[in-house]
Amino acid sequence: MSDPYVSRKAVDASYRPRSYVMSPGLKRAREPFRLRNALTGLVLAGFGVGVWAYSISAVKQDDFDDVDQEARALQRVGTTVTTTTISGEQDGKTVANVTTATELTPFPVEPVPAKLPEIRMASGVLAPLLDRTFPRLLDPARKTLVWGAPPVDKMGRLG
Repeated sequence: MSDPYVSRKAVDASYRPRSYVMSPGLKRAREPFRLRNALTGLVLAGFGVGVWAYSISAVKQDDFDDVDQEARALQRVGTTVTTTTISGEQDGKTVANVTTATELTPFPVEPVPAKLPEIRMASGVLAPLLDRTFPRLLDPARKTLVWGAPPVDKMGRLG
């Protein structure tokens, strides 16, 4: 009774005759699932393309006015370059032109608020538990697990 009815070699040879060829029985067994597998693959590929397209559209910037405003502000506040001509010799070297940069005004600094922002309590079930167990794990401003994450109230909008 210890001998199998069909030898292991014969079973392996009938299942996959060569390492890169399927047997006719295996091909027949897989036939009903080809369409379902192809549709599943198309759905997954479509989902991946959709996620990619959404992420690209969420971060696109069509209006670059804010960049122009920054450039104008830097130009107004920025530095001026003056050229000074000095004639004469110093240690046997002739000095002709010296370029120096002079800063007109310091860069504007926003005032520091006198009152610290109010810390929100963690919402949900897991966040308060984590906040009590590991106090420094959550973001102190929003009490979220991902530090600096935007609020989920406005999905797809940044800022």
